[in-house]
Amino acid sequence: AAGRAYAAQPGREVWQGYGTDIFYDAGRWEALEGGAVTAPCSSWGGPRASNWVVLRERLSGKILVTGGTHLSYCAGGCDAVQQCELRSLYSHLEAMKNKYPGSAVVWMGDMNQPKTTPMLNGAMQGDLGGYQGFPLDDVVETNQNTYMSGGPAIDYIFAERGSFQVKSSGTTGQGVTGQTLAGADHFPVYSVLTFAA
Repeated sequence: AAGRAYAAQPGREVWQGYGTDIFYDAGRWEALEGGAVTAPCSSWGGPRASNWVVLRERLSGKILVTGGTHLSYCAGGCDAVQQCELRSLYSHLEAMKNKYPGSAVVWMGDMNQPKTTPMLNGAMQGDLGGYQGFPLDDVVETNQNTYMSGGPAIDYIFAERGSFQVKSSGTTGQGVTGQTLAGADHFPVYSVLTFAA
């Protein structure tokens, strides 16, 4: 990204598990605080991290709470484990949202399942298995595969429902089904958003 200075989120100095590290345009955003913790769950395939950062837009002063995770992969399903991992992420996102009134939330990651599954569809309504979080909009809005072997999208960017307008979104067009992309087995997604009025 020509001429932009990107910075890594604060609080990610030590690896906490598979998660979603946040990098931001330091010319546009100021990092107020952030962190990464290991989700206290019986995760499959290694520990999972909850990452978060609070960013203030330098021009408008608006506050964005963002973060992400990488849910466990469970071929036969493990809703309780994945809901635990999401509750860990939400606990930090909601703590920051409460600390910064008027802020809006966007988070992202590898969900290891399509949004049509009962667990992820429930999470989009705020149902995290006995815990009620805020409902979500899918702001990538793609039906294309995001994993090299094909199938439905499993990588997402979610936003707090009604908090943003989507200007453009989808996959970047990079990646060929059946092949890795520069060593990665997932293909990139993006969303260009503006704060809702």
